[in-house]
Amino acid sequence: MTHDTDGPGRTIDRRTLLMLMAATGGGAAMSGLGSFPAFAQDPTIELENPKYNRLYNEISGYYFKDPVWVKETATRLTWPKAGEKVPEIGVIIPTNQPDILDAFRKFATDGEQIGIKYNIQQMSPARWLETINKHHHGDIEVHPSILRPERVDPAEWLVSRAYGPDRRNYGEWVNEQYDALIEAQTKESDHEKRLKIVKDAQKVLAEDLYINQLGWGPSIIEAYNAADWEGVVKGRGFGLASFNLFHTYTRMKSKTGKKSARVGMSALLETTNIIAASNNMRSVGRMIYDRFAYFDENLKVIPWAIESWQRVDERTWDMKLRGGMEFHDGKPVTVHDLQFSLDFLRKYERGIFWTANRFLESNEIVDESKGVVRVRFKEPYGQFETYFLQLNVILPRHIWQNIMAEQNVGDDPRRLRIEQPIGSGPFRFGRHRKDTELQLIANKKHFAAPNIDELWVVVTPTLDGLLGRMESQELDFIENSSIFLTPSQAKQLERAKHVKIERTEDINWYHGVVRISWMPWRDYEFRRAWHHATDREFLVKVPWEGAGRVPLANTFLVEGSPWYNPNLPPIPKFDLKLAREILKEAGYSWASDGRLVYPSPDDSKFRQRIVKVCKEGYTWGGLKMLA
Repeated sequence: MTHDTDGPGRTIDRRTLLMLMAATGGGAAMSGLGSFPAFAQDPTIELENPKYNRLYNEISGYYFKDPVWVKETATRLTWPKAGEKVPEIGVIIPTNQPDILDAFRKFATDGEQIGIKYNIQQMSPARWLETINKHHHGDIEVHPSILRPERVDPAEWLVSRAYGPDRRNYGEWVNEQYDALIEAQTKESDHEKRLKIVKDAQKVLAEDLYINQLGWGPSIIEAYNAADWEGVVKGRGFGLASFNLFHTYTRMKSKTGKKSARVGMSALLETTNIIAASNNMRSVGRMIYDRFAYFDENLKVIPWAIESWQRVDERTWDMKLRGGMEFHDGKPVTVHDLQFSLDFLRKYERGIFWTANRFLESNEIVDESKGVVRVRFKEPYGQFETYFLQLNVILPRHIWQNIMAEQNVGDDPRRLRIEQPIGSGPFRFGRHRKDTELQLIANKKHFAAPNIDELWVVVTPTLDGLLGRMESQELDFIENSSIFLTPSQAKQLERAKHVKIERTEDINWYHGVVRISWMPWRDYEFRRAWHHATDREFLVKVPWEGAGRVPLANTFLVEGSPWYNPNLPPIPKFDLKLAREILKEAGYSWASDGRLVYPSPDDSKFRQRIVKVCKEGYTWGGLKMLA
């Protein structure tokens, strides 16, 4: 059954959100869906391993201190009575993802054949985000990957979506063996050793059936104006028109003498202050401010503003600034700008850069003439090349060194007014009409200077509008951070003689995460049956029109990722008969209306599985069942 629960949601300002993240070392929570009255006497919910108490008790209004969460969770930590039916499976889906709604409608129909009833709700993307961050989302949290260069590093997903102490672990999975591996890979600075640990962690994730990869993809299908442009670059996982991997815009050449290209986006910059940025300015901003390092089209780390780096020891690296660089106002980029950038971001910023810089202990200039800065981390740090260097940018010290006092913003750089961003990147900020268009002017002095003279970013709010403007040759590219074409849309565009369709190897995915700390998901055998009741092929073939892949395994690191483990258990096949047999063997039965019924409360094997939660061989450290 489907309910429309779309409506206004309360929001939390970004700085408060990030402070909550800082306090817990994980993702932040936001206000959720209404509230329940506080209990006269709240049930006492405990953890198997006290080490996780800090997360659950840290901040008022969350987990143990959130009466809504407590009431919902306590209900699902109560032992079922004789003859009790498995409750409806709640899942919320954003209204902008009709393909996933179609898939879950099919999953719900299939679920009825094994006695499972779904309660599918739709809500606006903003309210959906509030709800999942507060952990008020019901049984299953659904989520796509959104790739950025820093997210190529495995920690982004392996930590934030599955590590026990992280707030963005929406299913509240606490597998102690997995957590130990995650902590080990964070501190392993030797790449090969870290790769092995990451592969071992993926094996635990796949074996314990925590996440359910619903589909790898959808595929990256893009159209561009091939009559006017050549030399486009297809970046694995990013495609050819992404601002996140912008090699096309620096390397493409005109076939007709044009020096200006036009790129369509559904929305422009939410801010021109890169420190306050959340989405588009993150990617556009790194075309203006140079990253320390970058990825090439095959996802290999390449030097960028940092010309080279050398490991001194497991906590220390020397970084050499590329010589001859200039900011867009003509001032030279010096080693003092590099040092200042790290000092400033460490002192003030608690957002996107903080996730890497919080591990930084010190930085100092060790050779001014050669432009060498030594960075030392608080502990061995494994994400130096693939996260720290990818995330950080160089800020011009002569503009930023007094800006906090000049603009009287206290210690909050998010409040800074940066009307004309000045960096050293391959494009400089030009004319800007808010929510309408942006001119990016080529920096011909850059070491990766664009062949074109300018790039116009043009807002067209709807996909139909973007396709229409591409068809009429008003646009040369469609920036693809959140828009990939379906095969039918590509076929329509391909009728235009100037349009060429390109397909790029993707490493994206869409998954479902179960609330594994709740009944019935605590039962490994129930999880196993549910996986066999998931028709992944339907999502790939019907809503995605064949533009995707049935996953090979339950991992965040898709085949094609440099971190993928090819030796994982295969994805459970869709087999409703087998799912029903697993449930029957595990002691489940069916009511007269066809609904699934829990095993008897006296079934000792069932009770052992519920207490254990994890697959045999692993240790559960999370929520206990109520006495």
